[in-house]
Amino acid sequence: MSQIPVGMLVVAGLAWLGLLFAAALIGERNSRALHRVWPVVYSLSLAVYCTAWTFYGTTTQAVRSGWPIPPTFLGTIFVFLFGWRFLARLVELSKVHNSTSIADFIASRFGKSSLLAAVVTAVAVLGIVPYISLQLKAVAMSFGALAQLPDPSAQLAAWQDLAFYIALFMALFAVLFGTRRASAVEQNRGLVLAMGFESLFKLAAMLALGFFVVFVLYDGAADLGRSTPALAFSSGGTFITLMLLGALAMFTLPHQFHIGVVECRDDRHLRTARWLFPLFLLLIALPILPLARAGQSVLGSQAVAPDLYVLILPLANDQTGLALFAFLGGLSAATGMVILASLTLSIMIGNHWLTPLLVNRKWSSLSGPGIGVRMQRRIGIVLVVMLAYVYSKLAGDSEALADIGALSFSGLAQLAPAVVLAVRRPGLSPWSVLAGLLAGVLVWAYVLLIPLMLQSTAHAAWLANGPIGIGWLAPDSLFGLSMLETLPRAVLTSL
Repeated sequence: MSQIPVGMLVVAGLAWLGLLFAAALIGERNSRALHRVWPVVYSLSLAVYCTAWTFYGTTTQAVRSGWPIPPTFLGTIFVFLFGWRFLARLVELSKVHNSTSIADFIASRFGKSSLLAAVVTAVAVLGIVPYISLQLKAVAMSFGALAQLPDPSAQLAAWQDLAFYIALFMALFAVLFGTRRASAVEQNRGLVLAMGFESLFKLAAMLALGFFVVFVLYDGAADLGRSTPALAFSSGGTFITLMLLGALAMFTLPHQFHIGVVECRDDRHLRTARWLFPLFLLLIALPILPLARAGQSVLGSQAVAPDLYVLILPLANDQTGLALFAFLGGLSAATGMVILASLTLSIMIGNHWLTPLLVNRKWSSLSGPGIGVRMQRRIGIVLVVMLAYVYSKLAGDSEALADIGALSFSGLAQLAPAVVLAVRRPGLSPWSVLAGLLAGVLVWAYVLLIPLMLQSTAHAAWLANGPIGIGWLAPDSLFGLSMLETLPRAVLTSL
């Protein structure tokens, strides 16, 4: 099997990121010229939702369960087809309150509680850090696979770890890309155009992979169906749960809230997004099942992880150009998400953590001169990305990318009741909203996050037997729901 030189991967990656930066500059300087096509640009920018999980993790999902369309995509499509009025109301209310983030919006609807905003920020950080770690892991994994670097499963020191340098570079790029302006209320048209541009690029990469599998490896879809083993279709609780998480993700993922709500210049743009964004999701999902079936047929005996089928299938057939295109598509998907998520969280950290500390007289007397808005955001970006790197090292290499994505979506789903109530029932006591939010997060962490972190330790017996032997309190069978799979049980009990 051929390989791609490290130097070529680095140069191609830097060239692509330079184009992304150029797109942002064009968007900032030529906003009037783009006015007519802005509904399309906005709709495409929503596809920052399609991260490295789409490029790599959904193939594993298809191998495991045979789903032709990722259930998270179906949930999102249903929201845009049937729940777009709720999204339009969300955009309208955010403009009324000049909301800069999901934490700002929730707090503004419940007494402008600074404590509630700070806790929402903490939940957002807790939920998004594993998702950013997924992007770092995916880029490092794909880079290593194409360059045929040694297996990185060993616990390396940071300066020997490829993922560490990718995290540093991502943080630096996000700082340069996202902190050129101080205002968080004014729409960042360059950012939106860059996200739309990278969405088109990753769509082209996925469709090229699908064309290669269906029409180069095989003689059409019929031949693919005859020549590859059918994947067992698995439905039930996990499928429905992932559909629900995909629907909630449109307004609970902090970066998705930012691009879909804060950056929406006109709620009429949602009318275009109502059909264009679901169409985008259907198109980018088309190659997933063919990739999974062809990968199982061609690479199944070689113990290649399904996460890597999108790269190894073209590489094994001497299609190095296509493999490089796929790598850049995955890099684009990961970079777009990391930039937007870290920028969004840095705004929330600055507004709801750092600023309250800095205006406190006792703290400011110790810290000296105040930290500027841009510096706060830079600190926030670096903090979030480095936390993601630390999480990836603590979690090890046992998690498939699909599992990390489900973990993050389910954690951030704990914000959904607060957002829905903020739209439908404003004026409730912030203490009641805070109590519900904390209860949900604690149950989610107890059922899903903590067992994931402790599964390889000596505490594994406690996970099954429960605290002091109380079986119905065990994470694996909380409230007697042992018949459910882990993800549905975590989401049902926490929400």
